[in-house]
Amino acid sequence: MARVSEVAHVKAFMFVSIFCLLTSSVRSDTPANCTFEDIAGTWVLYETPRNGDHSIDCLNNKENAVNKIQLQLLRPNVAVDQYGNKGHWTLIYNQGFEITVNQRVYFAFSNYAQNGSEVVSYCDKTLAGWSHDTMTHNWACFQGKNMVQRSPKIHTEKRQNLNGIYVSNTELINSFNKKQKSWTAKAYSWMEGMSHEDLLKMRGGIKSKIHSRPPVSPASPFVRRQAEFLPEEWDWRNVSGVNYVPVVKNQGSCGSCYAFSSMGMLESRLRVATKNQVQVNLSPQDIVSCSAYSQGCEGGFPYLIAGKYAQDHGVVAEECYPYTGRDSACSAAKKCQRSYVAKYRYVGGYYGACNEELMKMSLVESGPLSVSFEVYSDFMHYAGGVYHRTDGLFNKINEFNPFELTNHAVLLVGYGTDSQTKEKYWIVKNSWGTKWGEDGFFRIRRGVDECGIESIAVEVTPIP
Repeated sequence: MARVSEVAHVKAFMFVSIFCLLTSSVRSDTPANCTFEDIAGTWVLYETPRNGDHSIDCLNNKENAVNKIQLQLLRPNVAVDQYGNKGHWTLIYNQGFEITVNQRVYFAFSNYAQNGSEVVSYCDKTLAGWSHDTMTHNWACFQGKNMVQRSPKIHTEKRQNLNGIYVSNTELINSFNKKQKSWTAKAYSWMEGMSHEDLLKMRGGIKSKIHSRPPVSPASPFVRRQAEFLPEEWDWRNVSGVNYVPVVKNQGSCGSCYAFSSMGMLESRLRVATKNQVQVNLSPQDIVSCSAYSQGCEGGFPYLIAGKYAQDHGVVAEECYPYTGRDSACSAAKKCQRSYVAKYRYVGGYYGACNEELMKMSLVESGPLSVSFEVYSDFMHYAGGVYHRTDGLFNKINEFNPFELTNHAVLLVGYGTDSQTKEKYWIVKNSWGTKWGEDGFFRIRRGVDECGIESIAVEVTPIP
């Protein structure tokens, strides 16, 4: 008996030590780059006691692990626990993953180490993450480890001198207009004199750089047949004379587009769900300052904000937490009423399952969608028309390109076809104010995954 107790004690010590060792590497920014192939497999999750609430700080948690959960993450989105219970899982861009199985939800970012511009991704391990039941009770912290050790992935983050001041280039803008006839470009006086760093933040943020995109998933024959019954055009700004889209806002020089896109979707879908009776104005600043699921003014992901944060913590009204456009300590008043979502997911059910037909169906049936796309140098100068990327101009004219490729989150509100060019397009709400684009909106090619806009749409079901 003494021998059995000794072995059990050693196993428990090893179990606790693994959790404590992994926790030491936790940080809130996430430059990891992990793909489906890196993550799929059998995982062991080491979890602390399930006695917390949504205020638990897993990034700085020192509790020992007491639970061990084994999970298989299978194609395309099936999760199976050690008891044979089936659930689902999804990548979250290339940053981490979320699992729902046996009435419990687990979310964590992938592990990494960074030394200057070099980033090493340890895709077989996670940083400290959060778990709770599907009713958002019984919170705990956990860290995960793939049972098959993966080789570390190394990439170099492009570092540019962003201290310069932006000055528009007339030759460049004229070249954009000469190269194609679908859309027009122009200089914006309000951009003049902005720092390149501020422009980078406006386009997604330093932590929103592009590493890879999932291909668009082909629509099934059944989905294609369903999509054929949809209207030829749709615009939530005018449905039988009623506007369900709140006014265009301005994120300023904070990389908070993900917060504006997320709050815009919640605002619009609340209007749709209540026949325009609930017209709340939600706070992006609460997201920037208070969410541990994002990186403040450096960037973030709508799936984690419009979905996970809104379900786990709720979101507050703008008057409760006015927008400042700056990183700051969280100071949301506890007395403020919070709005929540009942469900959230990537369109198609998981990261990599999205396509044009599914986006149209969700858009028409339930309201605007949060979408993301790759911002190229020409997009900043968009003035009107149906946008598509024009290649190879900037570096030929100007050796220094301050416009790094980033991931910009916006709000999809409609679709249509241009009467003259016959180009199919999406109608999208930006967060750069009404003096940009078509009164703050833009149109972009539809059906060809232009700049990745059809690859990772997010939909939610808000609770009125």
